[in-house]
Amino acid sequence: MNNTLAHSLVARAAAAQKRLALLEGRVDVGSKPSAEMMKAALRELGEVLDALRVATEQLHAASDDLMAARRDAVAHAERYRELHEGLPVPCILTDPEACVDEANGHAAALLNVARPYLTGKPLLLFMPERDQYFRMLERIRVDGSTTDRATLRPRDRKPRTVSIGVTALANQARWCWVFSEVS
Repeated sequence: MNNTLAHSLVARAAAAQKRLALLEGRVDVGSKPSAEMMKAALRELGEVLDALRVATEQLHAASDDLMAARRDAVAHAERYRELHEGLPVPCILTDPEACVDEANGHAAALLNVARPYLTGKPLLLFMPERDQYFRMLERIRVDGSTTDRATLRPRDRKPRTVSIGVTALANQARWCWVFSEVS
């Protein structure tokens, strides 16, 4: 239901209420309202009730549409979560400052940190070669993606060399980091 219809409905209901109050006032003072006045009041009341019925139908339709959109959004979010978690490689989504937004189970295992504790951490904590790290960030900002080999330092484990592919996800203002072992 749009605002114009809502405002019109409110105005018409207010006018019908005034006419009803006027009729009630005449009855209270003992004067009978004329048949013409009663017909006009009933016609106006009928029109307002009809408009209210239409508005109610529109609200129900909008509510149904909203519930369907919510179900779709929940289903899409679940499919996305399953896809991200189901990737057979470590995958981390970061903000453009390379702080972790999301990590799949493989990434958490690679870094030896539980997923909930990765959120908000800068990847810099796990990459001891800082100059290389900052060069990668610059290439992502300029080119939108980069691939490189780098040393990764998981928590409480020995550093290891990994291949890293990073792509900027422009529509999300996030970066997707995919890691693979180098043999």
